[in-house]
Amino acid sequence: MSATLLASISRLSLPLHQQHQLFLKQLPTRLQPLSRPLFLNPTIIARHKHSMTPNDNFALPVPTKADAKVLAEASRSTNSTYQFLYFPMHGRGELTRTLLVFSGAKWEELPLDLSVQKQQLPFKLIPILYETAPDGTILELAESHAIERYLATKYGLYGSDPYSTHKIDQIYTSTDFANQLFWQRVRWAPLDQRIEEAHKFYDEILPPYIANHEAQLEKNGGNGYYFGESITLADLKSAHFIDRVLFMRPKGAKEPPFSNEKSPNLWKVLQRVNGHPAMTAWKKTQRYRDLDAGSLNFFQF
Repeated sequence: MSATLLASISRLSLPLHQQHQLFLKQLPTRLQPLSRPLFLNPTIIARHKHSMTPNDNFALPVPTKADAKVLAEASRSTNSTYQFLYFPMHGRGELTRTLLVFSGAKWEELPLDLSVQKQQLPFKLIPILYETAPDGTILELAESHAIERYLATKYGLYGSDPYSTHKIDQIYTSTDFANQLFWQRVRWAPLDQRIEEAHKFYDEILPPYIANHEAQLEKNGGNGYYFGESITLADLKSAHFIDRVLFMRPKGAKEPPFSNEKSPNLWKVLQRVNGHPAMTAWKKTQRYRDLDAGSLNFFQF
C-alpha cells in the first residue's frame, strides 16, 4: 500500500465533522484569488433572486422550538418545502440536491456568507437543510450523510425494513469511502501531481471497487439497480460518485475505468439515474451549470 494511500486513509479516520473542519481551514488559502467572486458571485446570485432574503442580509430560518414529538410529527410530511445552505459547487451538497430533485420536493438555495451565518449553525459547518412542514414547523437538519439518509427515508429510497436499509447502507458506505479517497488523492492533489495521483486512483482504488460493485449488481440480474427494480439511495450514491470521477478528470489524464465496456453494470446504474426525467431536467438548468463551474474553478480543474 502506497504512502500516499496510507496518508489518505489516516485523514479519513477522523470523524466527518473534523474532516469538514480541515476542509474549511483550507478555504482562505485556496480562495484568495477567487473568494468573493466564486462564493458570492453577483451574476450567479442575480439568477437566483428568489432565494435571497430581504435586504440581502443572509438571515437564516429560525428552527421551531417544540417538544420532540411535535417535531417528529412535522418530519413525517412529504409536502414540506426546503431551503439549502451550501457553497455554490457540488461537493458535499450535491447528493442532497439530487435527493431533493429526485423526490420532486419544492426547494431553493439560501445565499451564503459564513462570516455572518457560521455561529448560527449547529456544528458551525455546512451543508444545512431547513425543512418547513405544511403547519409552519421549521426543522434544521445538519451533516451531509445524516441529511441524505433523512431524505432517503422520507421519500422511500432507503428500504422498507431494517435489513433492506442495511443492504442499501452497505453500498452507500462502500461508495462513500471510495469517494473520500477521490477527494483526498485527486481533488486536493497539488496541480503538478494531479495527473499522477489520478492515474494511481484509477489503477489502485477503482479496480477493486468496480469488481465488488459489479458483482453486487450482478446478484440483482445486472438490471441497473442494486436492489429490486427501482432506484434507491444506493443507486443515487454510486451514480453521483461515478459522475464526479468522470467530470473531474484532470486535463491530460487518461479516461477513468468507468464505461459500458469496463464496468457495464455500474454504467447501467449511471444511465438509470441520469435518465430519470427529474435528473435530466435538473442537469439542463443554469443552476446546475453554475455548480459545475463553481466546482471546476474551486478545485482548479
